[in-house]
Amino acid sequence: MSKRTLLLLAPGYEELEAVAVVDMIRRAGIEMIIAGTVPGPVPSDRNVKIVPDASLDEVMDQTFDLIVLPGGIPGTENLAKDERVIKLLRDQLDSGRYFGAICAAPAILDRLGITSGKTITCHPACQASVKNSPLSQERVVQDGQFITSQCAGSALEFGLKLVEFLVGREKMLEVNKGVRAIIE
Repeated sequence: MSKRTLLLLAPGYEELEAVAVVDMIRRAGIEMIIAGTVPGPVPSDRNVKIVPDASLDEVMDQTFDLIVLPGGIPGTENLAKDERVIKLLRDQLDSGRYFGAICAAPAILDRLGITSGKTITCHPACQASVKNSPLSQERVVQDGQFITSQCAGSALEFGLKLVEFLVGREKMLEVNKGVRAIIE
């Protein structure tokens, strides 16, 4: 059975973190649906607009192996205040399925109690707000069903880690041949 992934976009997301993850996952041949919390093209923090594949309402009853949250403020705050997003995240947690979060998004998951007790990493500027999860200074961290990353500068590593998690190291190395990211 093929893997299904979802990336959530709210106005104010960090564009590099969103696009790099979508690119790595799609290069690996994994289904990636981009869902917007608002109708039409979704503007990033710097007004780059991405046209989502679907609206959030259209994917609410679907199942995903992995849900990815890009960072960016106010994008992560817009995700955190959307009751549909919170429901989707809680359902994902309750089902034991997986999360990817980068930059400010891991701190939002911590604030919602979703990563409670799991080691995460996030953007250094957001670390003081993390109260329920042990923090790592690593660029990309996996603890159980959570894969987190620090910032736009680690977005390719993060995307490749998600590929490795979903379909294995061999496929991740194959994808990396084309992008030549530095990975360990």
